[in-house]
Amino acid sequence: MTRSTAWRLVPALGVTQIVSWGTLYYSIAVLGASMRAELGISAAILFGAYSLALLISALTAPFVGRAIDRYGGRTVLSAGSVSAAIALFLIGHVHSTVSLYLAWSVAGVAMAMTMYDAAFATLSQHSGKSYRKALTALTLMGGLASTAFWPASLKGLEWFGWRDTLVIFAALELVLCLPLHLTFIPPGAGATDHGSAGAAEGRGSLPASKRRSAFVWLAIAFAFNGFIVSVLTVHLISVLQGKGLSLATAVWVGMFFGPMQVTGRLIEFAIGRRFASRSVGIAALSLLVIALLVLLALNGQVALALLFAVIFGGSNGVVTIVRGTVPAELFGRAGYGGTLGNLAAPALFARAIAPFAFAPLAVAESAMVAGLLALLAMAVLSVVSFGFAIKRSQER
Repeated sequence: MTRSTAWRLVPALGVTQIVSWGTLYYSIAVLGASMRAELGISAAILFGAYSLALLISALTAPFVGRAIDRYGGRTVLSAGSVSAAIALFLIGHVHSTVSLYLAWSVAGVAMAMTMYDAAFATLSQHSGKSYRKALTALTLMGGLASTAFWPASLKGLEWFGWRDTLVIFAALELVLCLPLHLTFIPPGAGATDHGSAGAAEGRGSLPASKRRSAFVWLAIAFAFNGFIVSVLTVHLISVLQGKGLSLATAVWVGMFFGPMQVTGRLIEFAIGRRFASRSVGIAALSLLVIALLVLLALNGQVALALLFAVIFGGSNGVVTIVRGTVPAELFGRAGYGGTLGNLAAPALFARAIAPFAFAPLAVAESAMVAGLLALLAMAVLSVVSFGFAIKRSQER
């Protein structure tokens, strides 16, 4: 696979990531209220279906990863586009709670087959020594999904209603994502040519005797991080209000999260290659600890709220890259789809249960402080677990 071919693949996958994340993951934030009103269901029922999709995605991720290793990303991502189209079409035509949950179950499978981990594994097969830089560029594009699809969902809701908007999104999966996957991803599993990149890219830096324990520690680190990020993204506005901000100010501060994710990835793209991915990972996870300390100290000060949003967004933006690069350094890129799928499952499960687990703590101020202290403890444990994982690579 030539360098030029790999870099034609990046923008193609970038577009499909924007569409897949935007339609399957972000659109419900805008369309959800109208869906609840027409279907006559509560927010708990609607977002329960959404959480079911995330749980199914977690269960499906290891199988998807192994399928990419065996059949190649072209086959799996293309099938994922078709699955996403079917899921979105079905959601747009639900009329009962049972059909809603069945439709979102299909969406959960589609999530596992189309989102970052599947794209990372595919990119790994065809980018050789450029994998880390290519992955960062891909996440830069993927970070625009909410920016593109929140307003697109709003306009669709105004012009067509939520049902037809979802049908249009389903069509995007077929007329845009499917052709891009079929055209730009080479057939087969790829040679995963690492050239002179060395053990870190080919076989990985860990001896066989230390891989299992390192894998477990890394999975724990990413699961804790995923739980925290899920809680803060879902409950961010209510938490900021509980810390003394008005609704308008909380929404305004929350808008900084997305751009700061992209900013963090831009910084990693510009200077990250000077450092090992493991060092970048420790820094990014540690930033989340700092962000939570700032949030705990917040008491109505807008400046502190903005500082939190900047640090939190930057941390999450870089951690997304770390999830795709550090496993390659530690475990190598042979069978990389399976590695990423197995690592993704605990984090996806944590993301699915986090909003419900934290919901009671986001009501009363005293309970909120206790909840934030619990999140802070998880953030510290995430850093410690990550440190244990990368320490294994130094004990040779």
